[in-house]
Order: sequence, then structure tokens, then C-alpha cells
Amino acid sequence: MFGLMSTSIGLADLPRRQDTGSIRGGPASSRTTGLACGLVAGTRIATAMGWRPVEAIAEGDLVLTFDRGLQPVRAITRGLHWSSDTPCPKGLRPLSVPAGALGNQEAMTLLSDQSVMVESDTADALFGDPFALVPASSLDGFRGIARIRDMIELDVIQLQFDCDEIIFASLGALAFCPCSRMLGIDTILSAETDEPPAYRKLPQAEAAMLIDCVADEDAVAERIRAAMAPLYAAASA
Repeated sequence: MFGLMSTSIGLADLPRRQDTGSIRGGPASSRTTGLACGLVAGTRIATAMGWRPVEAIAEGDLVLTFDRGLQPVRAITRGLHWSSDTPCPKGLRPLSVPAGALGNQEAMTLLSDQSVMVESDTADALFGDPFALVPASSLDGFRGIARIRDMIELDVIQLQFDCDEIIFASLGALAFCPCSRMLGIDTILSAETDEPPAYRKLPQAEAAMLIDCVADEDAVAERIRAAMAPLYAAASA
């Protein structure tokens, strides 16, 4: 139905609410909270009923996952990305992703801390897997992806499953969604388990390095295409 490839990976991320009063130097009285990751309303995801806006998904609906096929949604968190009269810090501003930048066939908006999967030969060489999970913040400037300058109110939806999952968004992009027990940072920090995470998000520094390498790969591929273009033109003449 979707014409999408499925493969197995082993990389993780944890959902959380952003709390800017203490971690960014602000006084406790000016603390601001919001959803730091999740999918922006209007983002279409692959489901058993085709591509549907994420805000139309209900608990129990079947969503197509990267590794385990159709899986039921167990819990949903809804909220705003930024709920304050104060300006959103640049580091937390969402990113505008043009069509094609991440395999997405339509433009999309990503929250700064939302994790997405990229495919790269460099990732395979460095981490033993061509697919790497990176925070969207590491993609600023990559393939036309840029921070949104003028903030608007964004409705955010977090989908949770029985296990950590990667889902298909915006007709091809791969976005991380947590298991249903990982509902917030307090829960995560207090959880005691010996079970290794299903996916591991690359730290910001490693993610930025990887994205720089992928950009170099893009540049080399573009130079090869430019050099070969006259030969292709002559062959088809």
C-alpha cells in the first residue's frame, strides 16, 4: 500500500517535556514548559487506513512501523510546543523541512528535540548500521532545513506504543515514537530496568558530525552528476 522498505536497526531516544526555567539559566518563576518532541499537527503518518493526519489518530489505531509492521497506538499525549508569552529560544524553535530532504515527499515541520532517522554510508562505517537516529536540531542547515523564524502556536501529538517504534511520516520520513511507559522525563529518570533500549539517539555532537559527513556525500554526488551530465546528454541525442 505504501511502497516502503522495512529493515532492522538497533539505535534510541526518550520523549520529554522541555523545561527552560532551570536548564537555560532563567529564574524558576519564569519556567516554561511545553512538548519538546512529538509530531506537529498536520503531519501525515502511515496507518492501516492509509496516510492520516497525526491529530486524527486515536488509541488503538494501527500505525505502520519501520521494524514491526502495523502496531496499535497505546497512549497519546497532546499539547503545545511553546506555551509562554516570552519568545521561544532559538535552540528550541522548530525546523522547516522541505520536501525530499529526509525522504519526505511533502514539506513538514519538526520539533527541535524530535528524533528522525537518516541513512548514510558514513553511519554504516562509524556505527555498523546505515540508519542513524539523530535529533532534528542537528539538521539545521542540512538540505535546506532551517529554523522557523516567526514562531506560531503549534499543536503537538506524541504517539506511544508497546515498544519504541520508528514510524513513517510525511510520505517517507522516519520519526521516532516511544513506548507507552516512557511518558515524561520524570518517569524516565526514575525507571529501573536492565532491558536495553530498542533505539539509541546519537548525542548532539556525534549527530552533527554525521550530518556534516552526509552533506559532504551529497556534495560529491552532485559533482559526479554534473560531470556526467554532458555524457548522458550526448548519449541520448
